[in-house]
Amino acid sequence: VDAYTIGTWSSKISYNSVKKHGTAEDIAKLPPPTARNKRRGEKLKGEKLILEDDIVHDAGPGQFVYQDRAWCVPESFQFPEKINRLEGWRRWLHGAIHVDGAKKWWIKPYRTFRSADLHSEKLRNQFKNEWKPIFTKMMEAPGLEIPTELKDIDEAFVQSSFETATGYLKSCFSFIFKASEEKVDAYTIGTWSSKISYNSVKKHGTAEDIAKLPPPTARNKNKSCEGSNPGKRGRDVTWHHADEAPANPEKQRRTQEATKADIAWHLP
Repeated sequence: VDAYTIGTWSSKISYNSVKKHGTAEDIAKLPPPTARNKRRGEKLKGEKLILEDDIVHDAGPGQFVYQDRAWCVPESFQFPEKINRLEGWRRWLHGAIHVDGAKKWWIKPYRTFRSADLHSEKLRNQFKNEWKPIFTKMMEAPGLEIPTELKDIDEAFVQSSFETATGYLKSCFSFIFKASEEKVDAYTIGTWSSKISYNSVKKHGTAEDIAKLPPPTARNKNKSCEGSNPGKRGRDVTWHHADEAPANPEKQRRTQEATKADIAWHLP
């Protein structure tokens, strides 16, 4: 012991060393684990990720800088896999907490995402093909009004609006609900978006479901049921996916210029 160098002493009294080699009495005297007494963002064996603090930070526009531009989501952000419709609806309306490194970030409501907000082709495709179709359709439910203030979208509203929107889905896509309730509840949002597509309804829908489809045209081939609440989709009223609109060179040019200006504004 007398021959130990100061480097050896510092190593032996470290949090991880005491946890691994200390007696029960030694370990009991350790302070609570924090990001400052372990390597940041790392997991201790058998323990959960230790965060820097319990504060949820607001991820504002341009909060994160990577890939030579500013983003509203961290580079580690990914959509959850195999998420069901209720949990997806909760994130669609209210956003969600995302842990990046040792910090918690509040990510804005997913309904406000634009393609330019998402940092990979995978995320953009997931949003376009899995998230937008089902939740855009649910927002068309008659009588459903989404509060403009985020503080008004509490869990009670999430649940009540979900029931309202589900009733609307039953009126448009009754064939989906012929399966057992347990099976329907387990459908992922990707499954839902596939089942409410125009072609799926034409193939599997009841006569009543098919009768509610709009006439098949290039513009509505991906629409699934005539909207009973027009205007909820704002500018994107014709297609489930804005990217599916017919090409318009002048419009594309203006959009590209606006996007470049927006990116330049966000850059530090």
